[in-house]
Order: sequence, then C-alpha cells, then structure tokens
Amino acid sequence: MAASKKAVLGPLVGAVDQGTSSTRFLVFNSKTAELLSHHQVEIKQEFPREGWVEQDPKEILHSVYECIEKTCEKLGQLNIDISNIKAIGVSNQRETTVVWDKITGEPLYNAVVTENPR
Repeated sequence: MAASKKAVLGPLVGAVDQGTSSTRFLVFNSKTAELLSHHQVEIKQEFPREGWVEQDPKEILHSVYECIEKTCEKLGQLNIDISNIKAIGVSNQRETTVVWDKITGEPLYNAVVTENPR
C-alpha cells in the first residue's frame, strides 16, 4: 500500500497571536491567504488586587507551544506538509512585563499585565 502524499500548496505562513485572554496559532496559504488550520487556547488571568492583572508566564509559553503543536497536527490530518511553513509572525501583549532569572531562565514573578479597559 502506497503512503499518502502530502498536499503541496506552496509556501505557508504561520501567525502566533498571543493576547491577554488567549493564544492562537494560524497557518495560511501565502499565495491565496486561505486559512488552512488554527488552534486557540484561553489564558487565565489573576486579579490579586483591584486594578491589578497578572498571568502565569509558564502558562503563556505553554499555550504557544500547544497552539503550534495542535495546529500542525491538524495540518497533518489534512495531508499538508508542515515543512512548507516558511515564516512565522508574532503578535504579543507588548505592555505585559515578565522578569526572568538570567541563570535559570525561570520567571521571578507572574507576568504583570496592562489592563485594557475596552
């Protein structure tokens, strides 16, 4: 029995959208802008005091990994070769701050999030 062939769609482009409420990873056909696959994970917010918003930096990082893995699994199920992903753009929270230990790479505290009153 012959192995199934992966679809050749030309170059693909990925996008990580890491926001204050969720993380998403999307993959598009770069020639047609067709969305081929995506995955989204909600991010928990903590409110230790009135007006304060924090998030677990490890949860943020894990959500990015999970979204990329799940999206690539979905592409595989569609017989789309993930090696055709030629570029990945990143959109992040920008004003959120995390302080990391320079030796261990571990966060020293939760991510301090700028609250958006929209």
